[in-house]
Amino acid sequence: MLQEVIQAVRAAEAKAEEIKNNAQAEARQLLRNAELEAAALKERQLAEAEADSRALLLAAEKECEQLVIPIQERAAQEREELLAAARSKQEAAIALVMERIVKPYGHS
Repeated sequence: MLQEVIQAVRAAEAKAEEIKNNAQAEARQLLRNAELEAAALKERQLAEAEADSRALLLAAEKECEQLVIPIQERAAQEREELLAAARSKQEAAIALVMERIVKPYGHS
């Protein structure tokens, strides 16, 4: 009878050890799966963040282009006005030089 109790205890201990080992193996597998899932999630979120940042950058560039167009147009208009003013003054300056230098010496 004592022998049977000892065998039952040993069998229970062996079963407990097996259950413990199985639980540890399952826990390790769950941990590995969780790590893989976390890495995949991280990659997806990183890809989404990069796509979002590219979209924001493109939108900002388009907005900047729209802001720059009127400035460029205004600068071109001012340049043309300055050129026109310079041309009109150039004609007047040439006429003045002709009047003051060339005519007195008779080389007209």
